[in-house]
Amino acid sequence: MTLTRNISAVVRKECLHILRDKRTLALVILMPLMQLILYGYGINTDVRHLSTAVYDQDQSSLSRRLLQALEQSSYFDINFRVESSHELKQLVDRGDAKVGINIPPDFTRDTLSGEEGQLQMVIDGTDSNPANSALNAGQSIITAFMEREGLIPVRARPIDFRPRMWYNPDLKSSYFMIPGLVGFLIQLLIPMITASAVVRERERGNIEQLLVTPVKNYEFIIGKLVPYIMIGMLISTLVIGTAHFLFKVPIRGSVLLLSALTFLFLIVCLAIGLFASSVAQNQQQASQIVLFFASPSILLSGFIFPRETMPAFIYYLGNIIPLTHFLKIIRGIILKGLTAQDLLPQILALSVMAVLIIGFSIHKFQKRLG
Repeated sequence: MTLTRNISAVVRKECLHILRDKRTLALVILMPLMQLILYGYGINTDVRHLSTAVYDQDQSSLSRRLLQALEQSSYFDINFRVESSHELKQLVDRGDAKVGINIPPDFTRDTLSGEEGQLQMVIDGTDSNPANSALNAGQSIITAFMEREGLIPVRARPIDFRPRMWYNPDLKSSYFMIPGLVGFLIQLLIPMITASAVVRERERGNIEQLLVTPVKNYEFIIGKLVPYIMIGMLISTLVIGTAHFLFKVPIRGSVLLLSALTFLFLIVCLAIGLFASSVAQNQQQASQIVLFFASPSILLSGFIFPRETMPAFIYYLGNIIPLTHFLKIIRGIILKGLTAQDLLPQILALSVMAVLIIGFSIHKFQKRLG
């Protein structure tokens, strides 16, 4: 009887504690619901609606029917029609198009005369999953198109279909995943340790002791953040170095540019950690807040699942996630050798996020200290 009474008292006390802690209770209830909604719509391994650019030099009824067949398959969305091979290459380089189709000027004449009508499909191979889907779907659609048009059987194959896999010709998944791990680790670890460290200082009463010293609030904040910037740069350097030397992932772009933009991404992640520390009452709450930001970042940013398969709302929601832009930066520099000019939209997005998040976080943190 005494044992049951003691257990009941502990249970009652713990329930009262949870009910009084409104923030933790809200996180426990709302976070799983929001994640269920986001992930239920966002996670889809079926690769369709690949952004496609077309350079149709033939401009014939046959080439138009071919492009219509590709678009009706739902695998390819023709979002860009360009006027030169250079424009086609730029769109694939920048990641705006996953597939580029080049139809030469003599395509119809060569095809109908029994010669091989050349058709080139350029595929962005940095992510092996959609690249494989594009390659297999393209070959199947072309074969079905030739049969429907009565071009099979003939003396020779009427369309000389020449797919090219750029940036990752062997379709190694490590080329796609390992660069993304840099952003994943920074996104997860840096806000977590930053928030925990600041909250721990407040729990121990060290912040109050510092406030009576000549150290100003902003000096304290900067002093707390600098070590975590160094930790983040160390993590990114170790992962990139391991990827290059152990997994043979090439680094085709500027290492200096990559370091500078990694530093910019670190600032955003530190701001998220500072924001979590200014809201949380304890280390557990700080960890929950960081994980709330980290989980959608991993799944909705393109780190694992291609963003092209997501509904429009989830796709555009991913644009406000810092990791989305950093993944384009690091994969673009490492695998494609892109320059700062090619990555200007991502640089501007991260810069705006850094200013807004860190400004708001510092203001809220200083207000709480006051």
